[in-house]
Amino acid sequence: MLSPRYYVDLADGRFNLTTAADLAEVFARLEAAPTRDHLAVHFHGGLVSRASAEAGAEGLLPYYESGGAYPVFFFWHSNLGTTLTKNLDEIASEPVFQRLVKRLIQLALGKLAAHAGARAAGPLVLESENRVPDDLPSLARYANEREPDGVAGVALTESQADAAQAELETDPIVQAESRAIAAAVAPPAPETTVRERAAGAKPVAPRRTRMSAAVVQELAAEHPAPGARLGVVTFATLAIRGVIALRRVIQRFSGGRDHGLYTTVVEELLRELYVDSLGALAWTLMKKDTLDAFGPDPAMHGGTAFVQRLSAWWKPGRHITLIGHSTGAIYIGHFVAHANSVLPAEAKFDVALLAPACSFAFMAEKLPLFEKRVRRIRLFGLKDTLERGYWEVPVIYGASLLYMVSGLFEEPTVDQPLVGMERYFSNAAPYVTPEISAVTAYLAGKCVWSIATGAAGLVSGAERHGGFTEDPQTRDSLREFLRTAAG
Repeated sequence: MLSPRYYVDLADGRFNLTTAADLAEVFARLEAAPTRDHLAVHFHGGLVSRASAEAGAEGLLPYYESGGAYPVFFFWHSNLGTTLTKNLDEIASEPVFQRLVKRLIQLALGKLAAHAGARAAGPLVLESENRVPDDLPSLARYANEREPDGVAGVALTESQADAAQAELETDPIVQAESRAIAAAVAPPAPETTVRERAAGAKPVAPRRTRMSAAVVQELAAEHPAPGARLGVVTFATLAIRGVIALRRVIQRFSGGRDHGLYTTVVEELLRELYVDSLGALAWTLMKKDTLDAFGPDPAMHGGTAFVQRLSAWWKPGRHITLIGHSTGAIYIGHFVAHANSVLPAEAKFDVALLAPACSFAFMAEKLPLFEKRVRRIRLFGLKDTLERGYWEVPVIYGASLLYMVSGLFEEPTVDQPLVGMERYFSNAAPYVTPEISAVTAYLAGKCVWSIATGAAGLVSGAERHGGFTEDPQTRDSLREFLRTAAG
């Protein structure tokens, strides 16, 4: 268990398992430590549990100390990951979700292949259904092996949209699942008649779903009212919403903002049908926690109290290194902004960002402060081939957590450019906005894209978003970054 002399514990930006008095004791121990002239402050990511954050800190502690720094870890009770993974696991098991992913991949390939073959306005030509796999991992391989290049400017025509809707409205699995979901919330449907049972009609077994309440209510409204004959009922809700998701998939390919066909289809279906079960709101609130730590009362707000203690501790010749993993980079942005109003002008920071989850817009806003207050900066991230090369949440999401944040959480923007993702450093359309250009220029020559070999301090063997704080090579690079702070 990590000693309290190495951490501050906050929840919603306020002291939680530690107090302002405990923080005073931390700085008293810092002043008495052999490494009292160098403080390393670590901010963990936003999707980890408190226990995982502490375990990570225990692993990093000897590296930071042997780098000549006294480490202090911010624990901030940010665990969104457990709930998100549970929800996505349940969604992945829903037959209707699996079916819609398959059908939208078929429809999207029919459109994209037609466009690449100069038949853009013609009818959709779909691969035979029995040739398309059903399980999600196989669908991912199937889709990504077949997605064409050169589809800029592609758009779904109205006749193609109508044809796609008809495909979904006549899909027996989509219809059966629509009926089952509606049956779980609608008033009991009438019993089937003898004639209907003879024709093969069966009672509907209700099915629970993670779909958003609004979608479920639309399905329920299509369910036959009590006392009515069951007959043949066509459920249009999922077909209509499926086409909306399909249009967005095509638009993203058209503008070069897709995340690969399978992942883009999954993202757009989740956004259209399951938004209540996603982490967008929790992600927004979690980012707010990083700002709330710098509230007005240092007796309550841990970030404010820490910066005040830092101001009293700092003097010429002392060094402060800030290390942030994932959402911890957002914490650092607010930390530097608050410290700017408290610390002497000559006080500077060294900053190490590990797979930062902050947007380019956020970083660009903070850039004048960073140029003023940050002496050295280094960024560690995954090469894009690795970022897109593993399943963050098997068996549904076939890319990294940062891809998930970019594609699902940053409402209303889809494919939100994040500073920790190599894909946005291309200096090519569509990623040539003023914010991206300013940040990439600032970080030029300061990025380490894993897997990376090279000089000391520029090495990383991380293969996953969460792997940077556990990877021995990245830990060695952080130790070297700390060791050379006085240089």
